[in-house]
Amino acid sequence: MNVVEMLQEEKVVAVLRRLPSETFLDVVRALAEGGVRAIEVTMDAPDGAELIRRTREVLGDRVLLGAGTVFTREQMQAAKEAGATFFVSPHLDSDLMHAAREWGVPMVPGVLTPTEVAAALRLGAEAVKIFPGSLVGPGYLRDLRGPFKDLKAMVTGGVNEDNARAFLDAGAVAVGVGSSLFPRTDLEARDFASITKRAERLVRAVRG
Repeated sequence: MNVVEMLQEEKVVAVLRRLPSETFLDVVRALAEGGVRAIEVTMDAPDGAELIRRTREVLGDRVLLGAGTVFTREQMQAAKEAGATFFVSPHLDSDLMHAAREWGVPMVPGVLTPTEVAAALRLGAEAVKIFPGSLVGPGYLRDLRGPFKDLKAMVTGGVNEDNARAFLDAGAVAVGVGSSLFPRTDLEARDFASITKRAERLVRAVRG
């Protein structure tokens, strides 16, 4: 399967942003035990590439592993060498799109407006990220898919257990979910069992 098919099958991407490195793998394991098999590690932390490497070493091919919040070719190169198999950015950047195509690694750029969607598709994007999803809601995606009827979109930003299903019903292939899966209280208490339960509830909600 290509990355779009994988995202469509998994439906949930856990977005891990600047988590404490000492508990990072515990969180990843807890999410995987709860059925979340697509992980996006953001590159806005100094050790982003190292965390991708450690995740790949521990979970191998059990997870679809991507690098998020990429802004430079250098970040993308480091993430690719660490084991990332797709890139996600919060914006649309033609240089990054060209680099991803050169390396044969799928890139999911962040877009919001119809103009940005059209530009991303012209640059060869197989899927786009609607960001921030909380700003526009599921109805916006449904309307956007009127003229862009074949649009493959992942929605990120403000997505949680309560609204994830609505975005999928509106046509999203997947949703990116962050801190609502691993709230600070769980991290501070090292309550990884609670994170697993949250993951299980979300997976049940989105997969039916």
